[in-house]
This record gives sequence, C-alpha cells and structure tokens, in this order.
Amino acid sequence: MIHGFSLYINLYRIPPHLSICSEHNPMSLTRFRTQSHQSTSTRKFTIENTQRVTYMHNLCPYCNQQATGTEMHILLQCPGTKRVANDLIATLSKLLERSHQRTWNSLILYQQTSIIFADPPTTLTKQFHHTWLHATLHHILTYIAALETHMYNMPRTM
Repeated sequence: MIHGFSLYINLYRIPPHLSICSEHNPMSLTRFRTQSHQSTSTRKFTIENTQRVTYMHNLCPYCNQQATGTEMHILLQCPGTKRVANDLIATLSKLLERSHQRTWNSLILYQQTSIIFADPPTTLTKQFHHTWLHATLHHILTYIAALETHMYNMPRTM
C-alpha cells in the first residue's frame, strides 16, 4: 500500500536526470512532457454547446495553419514558434553528428520531439545516456524557457 505522503513525494519531485542542470528549473520541461502546459491547447478541458471539444478540433492558437495544436506541432512545426527552436536544433544536430547518430533531418517528427523532451536518441547506447543529458539538458531547458516566454507574449490567432 502506498501512503499519501510517499505518493506526494514521488509525484512532485523532479527526477534526478532532469536535475543535472542546476541553473535552470526543469518544471517547464516537465509540464510539456506531461502535456499539462497552459499554452498547449490540446489538453484543456473546454465545453462548447454542452459538448466536449474533440482533440482534432483544438487548433493551434499561434498560427493560421488550422493544425491541431499538439506538442509536436508547437515545438517543431508551428510558424509562430519555429524560429525559437533554430538554435536548439543546430546544437542537437551537431551533438548527433559528434556521437555518430542519425542526422536531425533523418529523424521522424516523433524522434525529434522525444529528443527535445530530453530523451537520448534511441540508438545511443545506455552507457552514454548520462553524457548525452549533460551535453544537452542546459540547451533544452534554455529553449523550453524561451519558448514558454515567447508563447505567453505571442498574440493568439483564435
């Protein structure tokens, strides 16, 4: 049986692998990873005409593409937020190349999103995961903080 306090401690503690980078707070990344970020419209409970809005009808509020505002769209495809990711993508591309992994452009969208969410590339052996996190986490947390600020300051199209 799990006790209430024990459950609270485990649910609300930052995982050790996200605590490597002490100069940034990983909570923004954690909110994106758990799909509980206020700026990601697909997870909000909205009622319109006493009907729950379906997933596919939650459009991105940052662009006029009529695309579903998923985390993948907001992180990598949305014209309104894409320019914020350019520095991170350049850094991740160099690190992928140096570690003899597939190039950034050869990865599918899900793999790119996973790497931005601080997961090591799937082809990287486990012995190098900690090194990968040390090399990337600072850049990822900086990007997520900049993206969060950018989204809060952006006018919404809807």
